[in-house]
Amino acid sequence: MKIIIQSGELKKYLGIVNRGVSSRPQLPILSGVLLKAVGSEVSLIATDLEVSFWLRLTAKVEEEGEVVVPAKLFSELVSSFPSGNVTLSVDKHVVKIEVDGIVSEIVGQGAEDFPSIPRASKAQVVLRSGDFRQKVDRVCVSAARDDTRPVLTGVLWEINEDKVSLVATDGYRLSVDKLTLSKTDLEKETKLILPARSLQEISKILGETGVDDFSLEFDKKNQQVIFKVGEIEVTSRLIAGEFPPYQQIMPNTYSSKAVFGRGEILEGVKRASLFARDNANIIKLQMEKDGVVVRAESSQVGTSVSKIAATTEGEDLMVAFNARYLLDYLASCTSENVIWETEGELKPSVFRNEDEETWVQVVMPVRVQ
Repeated sequence: MKIIIQSGELKKYLGIVNRGVSSRPQLPILSGVLLKAVGSEVSLIATDLEVSFWLRLTAKVEEEGEVVVPAKLFSELVSSFPSGNVTLSVDKHVVKIEVDGIVSEIVGQGAEDFPSIPRASKAQVVLRSGDFRQKVDRVCVSAARDDTRPVLTGVLWEINEDKVSLVATDGYRLSVDKLTLSKTDLEKETKLILPARSLQEISKILGETGVDDFSLEFDKKNQQVIFKVGEIEVTSRLIAGEFPPYQQIMPNTYSSKAVFGRGEILEGVKRASLFARDNANIIKLQMEKDGVVVRAESSQVGTSVSKIAATTEGEDLMVAFNARYLLDYLASCTSENVIWETEGELKPSVFRNEDEETWVQVVMPVRVQ
């Protein structure tokens, strides 16, 4: 194999494909990136067997071939190169890299043991990038971080005609939002669970590439989904299992309601969280006739009390929350005002953007003495 490629392009796309390289690979070959030169293109491929990246770059291919290079060393080396053309040639798995008088050699591996990665063939769903990024980023915060219950590390997609409901929960909070599909030929009422990590990776790529829309296709037989963003393809496994019946915990009535400024409540929760670190991160929201009080107290640190102006209705009450859950939600808000609805101190609380009906955030209260 022998190719000539621009160093800036190689740096940029290695930064993306390396996200598919496992830090603790199940197989030694998975610590590498597969370089595949065919025709006038070079593909960069990486996988950790859960998420796979396949990127295509235009290059001058003087001799076709493929080789696996150690991802970390190769990326660090390329990042040190000056601008200009990089020549890569392979002889018996030794990769010779030349640029502007710099010559390096890396010992690679044969590509025969690298896992086969599926390719995109037919766009089943087309989505607008900006809408996808906004809604996925704010729903994914509610997905579980640990894989004790794998199904909770994913985001449920409920596809119905031209809409898809996105749902994520870690058992303590729940996010629900809706996306409009630009195009779809999937069956109505299709339900799939996609890993939150994969969706967040796609969101990052969309932000870096700036494309207006992208496509995806589902392979139910092999339990995979393939995203296509320009010349980048990302393949992810689907999560098997039954998603919790989230509608059962979605409150549809309330006894108390408050509407307050997002900026004011965010600052109040931030202040309170400083005092809640030694108290299981617990803060309290107290709904009163003319406002909401945000408080936190610690016998070792002290007390924080912030009175936030609000329009309220219903009963006065006090609800304890994990501050991090409220901060995650408020950081994702774009509305000037936030609505808080609850049926009681130990009932799930609902938070909404005042000017957006589709996004609902449910946060479970904390039981305190």
